[in-house]
Amino acid sequence: MSKVKRVKYFTKEKKALINPDNKKLYDKYLKSSIIKNKDVKETTYKVYENYMTHFLVYLAEEWDNIGLYEEEFFDEAVDIMEGYIAFCQDVLFNNKKVINTKISTVSSFYLWSMKRGFVDKHPFDKKLERMKGASEEKIINSHYLDDEQVEEITKGLLNDKKFDIQDRLIWSIMLDSANRVGAIARLTLSSLDLDNMMFVDIREKRGYKVEVAFTETSKVLIEKWLEARKDEMDGLEVDALFITKYNGEYRQMHKSTIQDRIRQFGHIIGIDDFRSHSIRKTTLNNIYLKTGDLSLAAEMGNHKSVETTRQAYIKPQSKAEIRERIHKLMEKSAKEKEKEE
Repeated sequence: MSKVKRVKYFTKEKKALINPDNKKLYDKYLKSSIIKNKDVKETTYKVYENYMTHFLVYLAEEWDNIGLYEEEFFDEAVDIMEGYIAFCQDVLFNNKKVINTKISTVSSFYLWSMKRGFVDKHPFDKKLERMKGASEEKIINSHYLDDEQVEEITKGLLNDKKFDIQDRLIWSIMLDSANRVGAIARLTLSSLDLDNMMFVDIREKRGYKVEVAFTETSKVLIEKWLEARKDEMDGLEVDALFITKYNGEYRQMHKSTIQDRIRQFGHIIGIDDFRSHSIRKTTLNNIYLKTGDLSLAAEMGNHKSVETTRQAYIKPQSKAEIRERIHKLMEKSAKEKEKEE
């Protein structure tokens, strides 16, 4: 039997970060539910309360304490929940059954909120890829790509005719910038600073404006894309960088469409559940691995704390990988001493 890995993460200091308005909303739900089911007050609802605390700490750290009823929560709900699932797997090492219960904990709160008339819809119902039965649930995986896989996807997007220039551009910019898909969906021509190779003042989350930086490779693709649009498509009338045709008119490509395209990228290397979050994790992890500077990765990821980057975005190394790094560092140190002598 494999040993269960336990992590002490939710300290008093972390719980103190929780948005008090969110805590009040959940306490109201809890009291209402306990009235109807007093027998499980100290069992089932204690577990639910504990798991909701985990979720609220995650919102405090990763989403700047976004309100549970805020419009932006509903707009970003799928990204928020997918990120939370990845956090539960990668940082807390929760198993599928526990994660299923945690999702149900949040979902139950919104079902109650709908019945009470506090919200008019459930923010993520039927939008997450889940299967019936806790033991059979399909949990979202986090994939860290190596250099060979990155190269394989890049070549696949270029050589397979089912992919177009927008696919290549989505992949290239996301890989360069490590920005969330919400920011990528909001890229516009008016925010493009081609000379400095970045998009400026892009709203990412909680109204924060970020820069989306890219490399020369992406710059060339952007120039080709703008030329094609000017000559063959919408004449650059739509301000959005990524566009789609609907009822004969070009309009901004929706974030869900971008996610669907990204999922197809994974098929090139045999990953069926590939998502934008994996591109972000790959880039931030590679920055750390290739520079050794965690603060650079945190800055690129727009994280307020390097600990957020370390805990949720850096791939844990195996003992063999650690041994190899130690060996390389020792070799480097020995060569430097030889030069000094």
